[in-house]
Amino acid sequence: MELKESKIERKEDKIPFEADLKVDFIRHGKPEYTDKERKSAKFEGNLTEEGINQIRGEALKLAGRIDKDKELVVFWVSPRTRARQTAEIIYDIFQEQGIPVIRDLKTIRSLSDVKISPDFLEDLLKSGATGRWMEYWAEADLSEGTEKPEEVKKRIERIITYLERIARNTTPAEDKKLHFICIGHEEIFRDLLEEGYGLGTKNSTGPNYGEVMSMGIRKSGQGQDAVLELRYKGQKTELGFNKEERRFYREKSS
Repeated sequence: MELKESKIERKEDKIPFEADLKVDFIRHGKPEYTDKERKSAKFEGNLTEEGINQIRGEALKLAGRIDKDKELVVFWVSPRTRARQTAEIIYDIFQEQGIPVIRDLKTIRSLSDVKISPDFLEDLLKSGATGRWMEYWAEADLSEGTEKPEEVKKRIERIITYLERIARNTTPAEDKKLHFICIGHEEIFRDLLEEGYGLGTKNSTGPNYGEVMSMGIRKSGQGQDAVLELRYKGQKTELGFNKEERRFYREKSS
């Protein structure tokens, strides 16, 4: 898969990017669902053995990238069972590796999976599009009770608004910079990957189970928007973020 790279023009473009806040967005590990969940369209999911191993491997990689002396880890987690199980595994491995972590695994509803109705699920099954369900969701005439793509985008913009505000206003104890671990679902990545890399909503363009998209946030200054540096599948790109409008974008507004 070819990823596009873009840059945001900055007044300090001769200064290397140094994040004021680091964030790792992680998709939960591989789950299994019960028949009851499938019929009700309310998916919680428990991690499979494969999913547990996926997360353990990714957690060790993450631990190796965190500076124990200069960073303090904070967990924000989707309320879904599969996401919380993922968070617990990562937390335990961080503890084993001696990484300083704030114990509270804070539930963030904006990180939750897309809300779908039983009617949408029935239509999806009839269409035979379960293998590309996000593409179907992005294009379908959605029935009442199913969250729209633009509503999910507002959720991720809300999350980044909070994170950028933290980057501007928080001074952690012991001069450690905060490093957020945000555990959610495939659809949470969708708009950032579209804006940053032009990936669109296609099967397998989003993160695999347990995969990470990293973000460095350079906070906004007077007369300046914040800058988001994304890293995904080994490729780097940058987005601007306007805190007043709560939106991210690829190019500076004129």
